[in-house]
Amino acid sequence: MSQKELFDLVLLLGETMLSNGGEIFRTNELMVYAARQFGLRECSVFTIANGIFVSAIVEGELYSCQVRHIPLTPIHLERVEAMNDLSRRIAAGVVGPEEAKAEVHRIRAIKGAGPVALTLASALGAGGFGFLFGGNLRDCAMSALAGLLLYVFILNFCNRFHIRKVMTNILSSVLVTLFCCVALHLGLGDHLDKMIVGAIFPLVPGVPLTIAVRNFMENDYIAGLVRLTDAVLVAGCIAVGVGCVITTWNTLFGGIVL
Repeated sequence: MSQKELFDLVLLLGETMLSNGGEIFRTNELMVYAARQFGLRECSVFTIANGIFVSAIVEGELYSCQVRHIPLTPIHLERVEAMNDLSRRIAAGVVGPEEAKAEVHRIRAIKGAGPVALTLASALGAGGFGFLFGGNLRDCAMSALAGLLLYVFILNFCNRFHIRKVMTNILSSVLVTLFCCVALHLGLGDHLDKMIVGAIFPLVPGVPLTIAVRNFMENDYIAGLVRLTDAVLVAGCIAVGVGCVITTWNTLFGGIVL
């Protein structure tokens, strides 16, 4: 494998780690370890939340630099774990360039959970969080149904018509809040706040927020700020959707007290 191919492989490793939700310091370490083990000279890496800058001496005299834009995509922890394992094996010298290339392509092909699994997980998660926040069985059942409806809506409407992330979160929170209000009005639930909190929890950006904190702790302030801004924006969209429905319902029908 030529040095140019090794350089591209190092960049591919970093791109795969970062695009699936890996922290900045893990991405940097993976690329530095790979460059060292594969014999790239003077390899320098600079990574932010949505971009990678890599430079190295290639073919003995060419100082090559590449910039790769990494959009903020949904986090895929199974791929991150596989990349962490590959990183450890590369650092230990167990995996060579050809094996690493084949392995990273295998990792990139790992598929996430299917639509049925995502929908069921959303329902179970929503019902479970409704219980954790003090809801009774009727509240949890309504939260679970709202969580089921939530992912059916996201997968079959928002994803199909490529609706932007901001509007997806607003429309999704509007839908589940309206469902919970109707359920309370029909006497199917007892505590609106418990039902709504459980139902919207599948939308809450817990992992991006955790990654933002990790980035701050590793002194990666730019990356942490980008992730934190993304998480706060999602939380704000959820609040807007819930607030609009509650305010409109109270104006039209009254009687809802949170």
